[in-house]
Amino acid sequence: MLNGLQMAQEDINAAGGPLGREIELFDEDSETNSTAGVNAANSLVNTQNVSGLIGAVSSGVTISIAQSVSIPNEILHITSASSSPTISTLDDNDFVFRTRTNDRFVAQVMAQIIEDEGADSAAVLYINNDFGAALADTFEETFSGTTTTTVGYESGQSSYQQALSELYADDPEFIAYAGYPESGTTILNQWNEEGYGGNWVLHTSLLSQDFLNNVGADILNGMYGVRTLPPTGDATGSFEEDYADAYPDADLFSPYSWNSYDALVSYALAVHHAGTTDPNTVKESMRPVSNPDGEAVSYAEVGDGFDLIDDGTTIDYSGPSGEVNYDENGDVASDMAIVLVEDGEFVDQETIPASDLV
Repeated sequence: MLNGLQMAQEDINAAGGPLGREIELFDEDSETNSTAGVNAANSLVNTQNVSGLIGAVSSGVTISIAQSVSIPNEILHITSASSSPTISTLDDNDFVFRTRTNDRFVAQVMAQIIEDEGADSAAVLYINNDFGAALADTFEETFSGTTTTTVGYESGQSSYQQALSELYADDPEFIAYAGYPESGTTILNQWNEEGYGGNWVLHTSLLSQDFLNNVGADILNGMYGVRTLPPTGDATGSFEEDYADAYPDADLFSPYSWNSYDALVSYALAVHHAGTTDPNTVKESMRPVSNPDGEAVSYAEVGDGFDLIDDGTTIDYSGPSGEVNYDENGDVASDMAIVLVEDGEFVDQETIPASDLV
């Protein structure tokens, strides 16, 4: 995440910065822990006196920070990685935005896959945190068949036999699974060893080559997955090239480099549009600088955006992550891809347009 933010900072400051002032970044480690995350956010707000927060990666940590720090302190908060549907429904007084797609879309496509396969029953296995629980709820609301059960589990266990036994008690035809690779490797190996059968649909977080290699292609072959369709176009291609030059040893996709870039740039444009760093005013400018209709401003064109705003021209910023059109909840929407594991590879099967899911 920091790499994408640093690239955005360099472009913003090279263009003169919002209101002619350079953006300065301060970072604290949330440790993927809500208590540590809240402490880190409090330090940034109360010691560094920041006017905006970007983070965290974990949905649970982001929600804790929003409820304990950014909302009560009226600090603009953008997450570029957290995907829990719960974030959309926070009582946030419009201080919380995000550039990562809501997992509500993933749950809808999971349900669609199972329905298209002609299955009438499914169970949900989810990691017991805000991300997993919200996805399980959305799947159950969306799936037209029978959700036989939803089973939450804790990470780091040596055995998941009890969870698997509960999951298969009513013989579901499919399992919709939202979790992380570490526990997922153990779970799917034990599922295979015990011969439970049926098929699985995997959440985006499990669709990595490392996960496939660790579990084994022979186990995952034939399983479906859902992921946000990677953005394409000149902006994305240019960002990828610049990112590779700046960080040759870093992974572009994790943690959400292009979403982080767009989070900071959209914030900088909103500050310039608002004419102040006061979060209560800046939040009102987040949509006017990023949503249709307006003069297109793309990747590495933040200076043009500043100039157009100065001229009184309405702008529409889209960056390497795609369109940054914040809806009434501060969310963005992305097209989704259905993938199938074939011969040890994730192979795209179908694209579901965001417009079909909103």
